[in-house]
Amino acid sequence: MRRIAGQSLAEAIALLEAQPLSDRAVHAVRKDLKRARAMLRMMRAGLGKEDYRHDNAALRNAAHGLSAARDSKVLLDTLAGLPRRGGGSALQARLRREHAHSRGELRGDGSAVKHASRSLRTVRRRLAKEPADRYGWPVVERGVRRVYARARATLECLQAHPVPESLHELRKQTKYLWHQLEALATARARGLGALAAATHHLSDLLGDDHNLTVLRDKVANTPMSPGARKRLLARIDARHDRLVAKALRLARRIYREPPTAFAARVGRRAVRS
Repeated sequence: MRRIAGQSLAEAIALLEAQPLSDRAVHAVRKDLKRARAMLRMMRAGLGKEDYRHDNAALRNAAHGLSAARDSKVLLDTLAGLPRRGGGSALQARLRREHAHSRGELRGDGSAVKHASRSLRTVRRRLAKEPADRYGWPVVERGVRRVYARARATLECLQAHPVPESLHELRKQTKYLWHQLEALATARARGLGALAAATHHLSDLLGDDHNLTVLRDKVANTPMSPGARKRLLARIDARHDRLVAKALRLARRIYREPPTAFAARVGRRAVRS
């Protein structure tokens, strides 16, 4: 956990300090930070409440400073992936302007990037000092179980009241769980690869749907003809329905067990490998 978190932060720092900061680099940094935060969640019981909250907030804030540039690029890609039936030119022009603006701000005085780099270095140095013998399976098990339990509870709420906020929360927790399972599968080569792959697929489905939800809000607030808006919304809603149906089917399989049983199963596979 410490090694993966440290490597993720080192890669993010190197990307932040390389100029110019490309769209691909921003995406990679945010992915590195998400992986590092997933490791923090597995280390949580060993780190202690105060250190965990401090380090998690530092990584979250660093990612937030890059979010506008990343999100505007994602929305452009999401719009480009919809079936082309007209009606998207006004929205595309708006998204291009917003992306250019957010990239310009990020490259301007560079304060957000410098602050993020400093924060990541501080967290990396502190984690490097953590004693490895403090982090046996009981600590890991608590971290995995906590993330799984939160995702499972969110899924139960979703099935009763399917709202975008719950889908977004399920996406976040599923992504953390994927990185945790991926780390365990890397450390203990057998037994967890298929489960990690399924969780990764679910996080991708939920991520695509989240992008559609944000894009839908942009459509509602972009000047265009009623016909163009109607066509765009119909394409977004049709894809949303397909993605959600597919994601919920997969989520029910992944989160079918009680949290304690799931964590025990992960533990048996990891320890036996």
